[in-house]
Formats: sequence, C-alpha cells, structure tokens
Amino acid sequence: MILIFYYFTQVKKLAAILLCAVLLFNWVGYRFFFNYVESSTSQRLNTQLDEDIYNESELITIKIPVQGLPYYTNSPVFDRVKGSITIGGLNYQYVEKRIYNDSVEMRCIPNAQATHISNARDAFFQMVADLQQTNSSGKHAPVKPTISLKTFLPDCVVMETRYLFEPSYFQIQKHYPDYSDHLPVSFLSSPEHPPTA
Repeated sequence: MILIFYYFTQVKKLAAILLCAVLLFNWVGYRFFFNYVESSTSQRLNTQLDEDIYNESELITIKIPVQGLPYYTNSPVFDRVKGSITIGGLNYQYVEKRIYNDSVEMRCIPNAQATHISNARDAFFQMVADLQQTNSSGKHAPVKPTISLKTFLPDCVVMETRYLFEPSYFQIQKHYPDYSDHLPVSFLSSPEHPPTA
C-alpha cells in the first residue's frame, strides 16, 4: 500500500513538471523555436550566397535614392552584403549592393523557406492566442466566449489631480475628500487684457 502511494506521488510530481513545461513552452518557447528555425534557414541561404550558389534570374533590385549622405562614391561593381527585408509579407535576403549615380541599389533573392516559417509562426500564434480570423466571405469567424476582466471592472478608473494654489503664509488648510470634483481654489489673473476684435 505504501509503495502504491509512493508511485502515485511520483506520477503526480512528474505530471506537474510536464504541465509546467507545456505552459512555459506556450508562453515563450515557441517564439524561441521559431526564431531559431528562421535564423538557421537564413544562415544556410547566406552560406549559399557566399559560395555564389544562386540563380541570377531570381534576383530583384531595390533602388533607394541617396539624399541624406553628404559624400558618396559611385561604384559600378556590386559588393556582397548580408541582411534581410520583408516586403508585402515575403522575406527577401540581401545579396549585393552598390551606390550608383543618385541611388543605392540592393539586389535581393526571395527566401521562400523564411516566408513559410514566418507564416507558420503567425498561424500558430493566432491559434494559440485564439485571435479572430476572417473567412473568405469577409466575416469574422465566431470566437469562443471568454471571461474578461472588463465585465467586472469599469472601462476606466479616473484619478483626479487637484491643484491647490494658496499663498504659503496661510496656515489654514482645507481638506477635500478624495476623488472630489471641485475646481481649483484660486485662479491667476492675467496681467493684460485680451486683444479686441
């Protein structure tokens, strides 16, 4: 009997540890996982680009006018550069750049794997966070009712700030109850009159 109780407590401890691990993964683990997978695919693509293993026909060119640089040198040759950019939900990896005439020219290659991973990350986040999703007809899919603090608390809690302008030589203090809606005690007069129309 004691042996069964001992095993039962060990199973309970193991179940508690596993459930805490699942909770921790739901909070932050999937973000680390997706960031790791996304960075590893970008590193693999950068390695291929360093070894010139890519198709020239897949490159796109982005031109940005150079206005903020006081001095720059025209370069007819492209230089290898690393980095990424997201345009319209698609990830692109920088391949090369140059400053030519009045613009910076960046040649990029689409990173389909990183785009697929970021789309999977967004879909997973929506599924875990239970966000509303728009279906094909443009209407929001129904969401399960949840218990919210908004049902129990008011929309906003207003804390008033009272200003008390009294000369410091007055020893009489006036006490107002908290959260009162009294106006300031004294008003400052203007030394000049407003202009006439």
